[in-house]
Amino acid sequence: MYNVSAIIGIYQESYKMNEEYWFSKASRDQNQADNKKRAGQGVNNKIEWENNNIYFYSEVTRVNNLYLNKQLVTLANRYSNSANILDVPDIHVNLHINSYGGSVFAGFSSVDYIKNSKVPVNTIIDGCAASAATLMSVVGDRRFMREHSFMLIHQLSSGMWGKYEDMKDDLQNCDLLMKTIKNIYDEHTKIPKKQLEEILKHDLWWDAKTCLKYGLVDEII
Repeated sequence: MYNVSAIIGIYQESYKMNEEYWFSKASRDQNQADNKKRAGQGVNNKIEWENNNIYFYSEVTRVNNLYLNKQLVTLANRYSNSANILDVPDIHVNLHINSYGGSVFAGFSSVDYIKNSKVPVNTIIDGCAASAATLMSVVGDRRFMREHSFMLIHQLSSGMWGKYEDMKDDLQNCDLLMKTIKNIYDEHTKIPKKQLEEILKHDLWWDAKTCLKYGLVDEII
């Protein structure tokens, strides 16, 4: 049993260890309410799909990303079968993202679904992608960003309590998660490792040109 809080985003309230949150500042008053709502519902949660487009206008949570992952599988199966029947080579799914971030583990789950999809999943940033949502966007097959959109990447922060050994365990868990996050950025962007360490210390939004420069996206549209 861990008697510690979760890894949480800047200025977030504490959670139990099984709810790891990684938010940008803008979402600090929204996370708890969203986690209680059904996926795709409510003011801050909109997940819709049309043809081969999925619109993830939502925070990154277990419920929301379960819904997203299922839609990715459904559309991948549908268009994979169509490609085989029609002999059409350029079949793909477009994942539109507008999200302040959320659960690290939910984000990791969608990273794997995107990377292992039967058909390529292109990511398109509509407005913003922050924190955990950037993990999902950078692993896309082709990564696009609207001209007036922004991205934010930053490090985890944590609050903890309990015995000294408990806090050491929590720090070790934080280090492991932070290492995984850095590895994703290292593999899928052009940010130099030394610069990445410094960049993650701050909460600064990047415009589309900066994101293109550092390889977080492939094209501005």
